[in-house]
Amino acid sequence: MNERLLDTSTISPDQLTGLAISLGIGFLIGLEREFSKQVKEGEEQFAGVRTFSMVAMLGFLTAVLAAHFGEWLFGVALFCLFAFVIVSYFQISGGRGNKGGTSEIALIITFVLGAVVFLKFILFALIVMVVMMLLLAFKPSLHWFASKLNRNELLAIILFVVMSALVIPFLPDDDFGPYRLWNLREIWKMVVLVSGTSLLGYMIAKILGNKGTLLAGIVGGLVSSTSVALAFSRKSRETGSGASSFYYAMGIISACTIMFPRILFEVYVINSQLARELWLPVTVISLAGFGAAFLIYRFKKVKTGKTDLPLKNPLDLGTAVKFALLYALIQWLVMYSGEQFGDKGTYLAGAVSGITDVDAITLSMAKMGTAQESSRLAINTILIAAMSNTLVKFILVIALGSTELRKIAFGGFAAIFLSGAGYLVYSFLAG
Repeated sequence: MNERLLDTSTISPDQLTGLAISLGIGFLIGLEREFSKQVKEGEEQFAGVRTFSMVAMLGFLTAVLAAHFGEWLFGVALFCLFAFVIVSYFQISGGRGNKGGTSEIALIITFVLGAVVFLKFILFALIVMVVMMLLLAFKPSLHWFASKLNRNELLAIILFVVMSALVIPFLPDDDFGPYRLWNLREIWKMVVLVSGTSLLGYMIAKILGNKGTLLAGIVGGLVSSTSVALAFSRKSRETGSGASSFYYAMGIISACTIMFPRILFEVYVINSQLARELWLPVTVISLAGFGAAFLIYRFKKVKTGKTDLPLKNPLDLGTAVKFALLYALIQWLVMYSGEQFGDKGTYLAGAVSGITDVDAITLSMAKMGTAQESSRLAINTILIAAMSNTLVKFILVIALGSTELRKIAFGGFAAIFLSGAGYLVYSFLAG
């Protein structure tokens, strides 16, 4: 026998590692499909652990051979796999063609992942595997979520995809306007960030439903803490119940507090360095706010029914355009105030803009606070805007809430104001 045929020096460690990774990917995907088959007793499934494992190895080996003998070989193998899947599909479905094709598509993707591993895109292959396993394992939850959506919410999701994936690439990436401050692409990215955050909070609220006042306040605060304050204040006056006022106050304080972690997230996306400096005041204020909400809960333990919190879908084209204009205006206001009146002008711009919207000033300052000397100015302005926005919600509670709600909510708002003011005083003295 030719000794060259048994020469192991031609086998590289990378090949063995790739083969092992491909086998592991196929095994894990097949394990999930095998478990799914066991759950659905009596339902025939055409592929399990062994089939998926071998198909992943087949993808890797086909890519190896294609690298030596031509790319056409991989195309032929993929075509044969398609033919095998189609034949198996119609055999299992009895020719009716009404059987789901999830496992069949998963098998084809598994074959391709084996080839991706050969190309040494191993991390990418593992990410795709995890995403696919999540889609497979959470099938009931995904179907349940889809059944909960109405037409407007589906259109909102489609609109968000269009806004983020299709609009941004076609916008000009040139600076224009006063101070050459505006950039259409950058402005629209801010719109996508805020809209996506609000839409995510709305979907979470949609999934969780009306689970109680505290949870409704926290989740509703991700969408619009002002809406929570407005709705709960009105409800407290309608019910006139002292016990209910405790829970409405708890929900309002929680909604106002969750705004600060949301601000931190938005800053982190734009300026991670600034977020690393902002986390301390945000943590202090959040602990004070949630601590006050917890004390309200402990002080008055009265069970209440589910709280209906009407939240408007936060994503529509009109709202997105309005935020873009507001963001551009606040960018100019901050720059103009800073140029004319220095740091005091910037703080004043933060306080004024925070009355209507805290996201625009937050994103504006996150972009400006890149230099070390401007980070303190950016953080203080963001906090002033957040305090201003919180003051607006407190005024809503005073104007629209019941007498009992005003008394109870006062302590929670005081905790937020005192912790925020304490940090600002410390920052001004230290600076």
